[in-house]
This record gives sequence, C-alpha cells and structure tokens, in this order.
Amino acid sequence: MTGEESRKLRAVYAATLQRDPEERDEYLSRACAGQPELRAKVAALLHAHSQDFVETQGASPLPQPASNHPTAIEGKVVGPYIVRREIGRGGMGVVYLADDTRLSRRVALKALAPDMGHDSDRRERLRLEARAAAALSHPGIATVYALEEIGDDLYLAYEYVPGEPLRALLTSGPLPIAQVVSIGAQLARALAAAHMVGVTHRDLKPENVMRTPSGVVKILDFGLARVEGAANPKLTQTGVIVGTPAYMAPEQVLGQNVDFRTDLFAFGLLIYELASGVNPFVADTMNGTFARIIEEEPPALSKVRPQSLPELDRIVATCLRKNPVERYDSTQDLVTDFEQLELDLAQLRQRASDRSGPRPAATVGAWRSAWWRTHQVIVVALYVVAVSLGWYVKEWVKVPVTVSVFIGLGAGAAIGGLLRGHLVFTQYFNWPNLAAQHRRVSRALLVLDVLMGSGLVVDAVMLVVWPLTAMLTVALGIVIALAALVLEPATTKAALGDMDA
Repeated sequence: MTGEESRKLRAVYAATLQRDPEERDEYLSRACAGQPELRAKVAALLHAHSQDFVETQGASPLPQPASNHPTAIEGKVVGPYIVRREIGRGGMGVVYLADDTRLSRRVALKALAPDMGHDSDRRERLRLEARAAAALSHPGIATVYALEEIGDDLYLAYEYVPGEPLRALLTSGPLPIAQVVSIGAQLARALAAAHMVGVTHRDLKPENVMRTPSGVVKILDFGLARVEGAANPKLTQTGVIVGTPAYMAPEQVLGQNVDFRTDLFAFGLLIYELASGVNPFVADTMNGTFARIIEEEPPALSKVRPQSLPELDRIVATCLRKNPVERYDSTQDLVTDFEQLELDLAQLRQRASDRSGPRPAATVGAWRSAWWRTHQVIVVALYVVAVSLGWYVKEWVKVPVTVSVFIGLGAGAAIGGLLRGHLVFTQYFNWPNLAAQHRRVSRALLVLDVLMGSGLVVDAVMLVVWPLTAMLTVALGIVIALAALVLEPATTKAALGDMDA
C-alpha cells in the first residue's frame, strides 16, 4: 500500500467512525464509490474496532450489549438517567450521552456488555476498579461518577467531555510538533496522577483521549483500569489480555504482569503516531501486529518525521523499550522530560521570533543599526589594509622593528576581526544579548585599535625617506585610533542606546 493509499484509508476510516452507526454504511458507500478494495479495508477496520477491547484467556470476543440500536434507546429512562443518543461503541459496550436527573448534569453512560456484568468475579472487579477510578481527581482525566447496577445490567457513568478524540485530529495527517509536545505533556501529567495512586489504564489510544475545544486533553475510560494492591488479587490478576491490540505493550501481549510502565509503552506509541501519522506496529492481522510489538523495533521518530526534535525522539524511544525495566522509572520522570521539552520549544520559538521580528531599528532607527554594523565592517577592512601595508614596509625596510610591527599588526587584525565579526553575528541572530557581548569585548577592541594605530606610526617613521608613503601610513594609523576613540562610542550609543549602559 502506498503512502497516499494509507492516508486515504486512515482518513475514510476515522471519518466513518465519527458518524452514527446507522449512517456508516451509506457514508462508506459514498466515500469509497468505485473503490471496492478501499471499502472492504475500511469495513474490516470498523469490525475490528467494535471488538478491539479484548479480555480473554482463549475465549471468543465479547458480544455486544443487548441494545444494539441507538434508535431503540433514545429517550429511554435507565434508572436515574435519560438517554439522549449514542456517542461511541466498542467491544466493552455502547456509550450514550445521557442526562443525570439527580444532579442535573450531562454524563457519558456506558452500557457494559452482558458478559462483563453477569460474571460475579468480573462484576466485583469492575466495582472495585470503578471505585478507585472515581477517586481520581485531575483535569486531564474524565471523572468516573458511578458504577450503576440497574436490574441485571451494569452501567458506568462518567464525565461527558465535549470535543473530538485524538483519532479525529489524525485524519489530516501528523500533528505539528509543538502540538504533539503540548498534548504529550498534558497526557503525562494525567497518567502520573493515576499511577501515583496505583491505577493503570491499560488501554491508552487515540480513541480514548479527547481534546476539548479549548485545547484541554482528557483521558477516558479509567473506570476499567487495573488497580495495584487490590484487596482480592484474583480480581486484578495477571495472565489476562486487556487492551487494544495495536497499542499493547509486549508484556500485555504475552499475558505477563502489567503496571504503570505498560501505560508508558502505549503513551510512547500514541505520541509516535501523533507526530508521524503512523502506528509502526500495525499489521494486516492481529497476530501480525502482536509479532511486531514483541519482535520489531520501530524506526526512529526523526526518520519518519524529520521535523521531530532529538529530545522527543529520546523520550519516545525510552517509552517503547521492549523490556519494561528499560522504560522510565516513574511517570513523574516522563512529566519532567516533557515539561523541559516544552520549555526548550518555547525558547526556540522565542529565538525564531527575535530573528524574524522587528530589528532594533524599530526603536533606534534602521539607519543607526545599519551604520553601527557598517562601522564594524569598515574597521575590519582597515585592519586588512594595515596588515598589507605592514608587509610591504617589512620588505622595504628590512630591520627587526618592521618585522615585529608586521607580526603585531597581523595578530591584532586577526583578534579584532574575530571579535567584531562576533558582534555582527550576535546582532543578527541574538539581538537581546548584543549589549552584554559588546560590554565584554569593547575594552579589548579599544586597546587593539590603539596599538595598531601606534604600530602604523612606527612603520611611518621607518618610511621617512618616502614622505608620501609615510604620510599615508600615519594617516591610516590615526584613522584607526580615532575610529576606536571617537566613532565607536558614538555609533554604539546610537545603535544600542541604554542597553549598553
């Protein structure tokens, strides 16, 4: 499949997923008109999505809840809730937008699949984990309100988060790196809050993360997470596979023990996908995906998205280590790295703004800034003339004095030229730091210029038999000295003003 075909497939799939279930077939027919192969692939993805949350020890996928058709439940009263419409669907159940009549608020009401609620062990585990998730309080986590037992059915009520899932953001391709970093920092802080109280999500993916219109990112479905230190270990046992195949960590796939580091793997994969637009482990079959997760190393993020930052590459690579012990020691370490990355990115943007924004001429006049820069260039040119003249004097009057003067002029010109070039570079690329840099080198430049002027006067004395040449040599020395003593302070004051005080 070509890159363009892959992007088309992702776009159609994501757009179809956002529509009500009864509208999907009609939309798919329109979007894939004349492309039966594309339609078949999208239909396969939709089918996999409906069963992508798997909890089994060799059992078949969970069946859908009894109320499969949203039209049959809209307006229906379920305990204290009035159902409005379906807003999501998966292997664990169907999610509805509902009104909580007790507290007069909108909630997301998940009707759990019958097999989830009718097994006593699962029922007790869900009750335990829902209580733990309900205790989570963080702006980046959708609050779990209640696990409701209404008749023989089980419902999970949690905060309704308006906005769109991260999956929808990916329909137009990879996100800007700055946006990826912002989302990553918010997600890391939310995960750290959950991990601090022993709650592991186990199903972090773009579909389970919402971004509100104001840009706030919230993680959904913590109500079915794993709780460390459960009173009854059987209720949160290892050896069961829980999660979405394409976002599982290797230990999840192998049915081994999972902890917060399992979430870190899914987090790294989610960030990789946001930055590159691709999930590197997805294969045509579930077994193929599992094989890639266990065996293959994904390409470095910067190879897939050259605009990526080296530090983002390192963070993602650390999260995607096959061995959990090689990932972060704590989620707070991940938060620290992302917050530093945010700071570094802000500084990069500020420097870019300084380079592309108004020059200092906006306050002191363009001609003043240009003249200060021109002054530096002219003085460097005078250095070159002085060294050249010193060479000829050394050749015309072959005495130790002229040789020493030539060497001194050459050294002074090299040092002075380097310092003045540094100042010009700083003016172009780091203007706010120019005054400080000028203060550091101004005294050295003054001494150098006076010494070079003095050296040229010495050369002029050696040329006394050639009055015209001697006069020109003296004049050059005087010009360099006056430029340092008179012109330099004036042009600097005009260009830098009080900044150089």
